Order: sequence, then structure tokens, then C-alpha cells
Amino acid sequence: HKLDGTELELTLHSNWNVDMARKQVGSQLGINAHRIKLILGADVLEPQVCVTTAGIEEGSVLSIVILPPIYGTIAELRLKVPDEVISAKMEIHDALEGLGRLRPTL
Repeated sequence: HKLDGTELELTLHSNWNVDMARKQVGSQLGINAHRIKLILGADVLEPQVCVTTAGIEEGSVLSIVILPPIYGTIAELRLKVPDEVISAKMEIHDALEGLGRLRPTL
């Protein structure tokens, strides 16, 4: 994904946790919320933390990091996968893509 300066306006409730905010972002972007990390200042926000505890208030500006699709699948399946395995899978994917050897899945 590219950095294109897209801005989203979110309506958050003070009793929500960060995961609910991620779901709203995912819905607006059309992607799985598990692929989204929200950042406030220099802090990556933990999904289970209340938005007010995380420091989000009216007018706050959050940065959004969108992870590759594999992260969404892993999170949905509740798998614990070492970062080295994910990195290796992504390197293989990139190499196959570069060779034109990837086939779309149905």
C-alpha cells in the first residue's frame, strides 16, 4: 500500500477499546481489522486498551499502518507464528511474484 495522505474521520465512543476503532478503520478501508495497527504519537496502541486510556480524544490524529494480508489470516485463526516464519513467507511470495509464478486463488 502506498502513503497517499488519505484521511478518515472516526466517531469513537469513550468506552470503546482500540480494537473497535480498528474495526471502524477496516470497514472504511475495506480491509480486515487484524491487518491494522493504530499509532498515536510514537505509541502503537494495543487492541484491548480503552481509547481514552490510550490517550485518544476529540481532535486526535492517529496514524494507520496496514500490514500484509497474511497478518489478518494469522490473527483470525489465532495462530502464534514467529516473525521469522512470516518474513520467510513474504520473501518467498515476493520472489515468486518477481518470477511471474504466482497464481490467483479462487
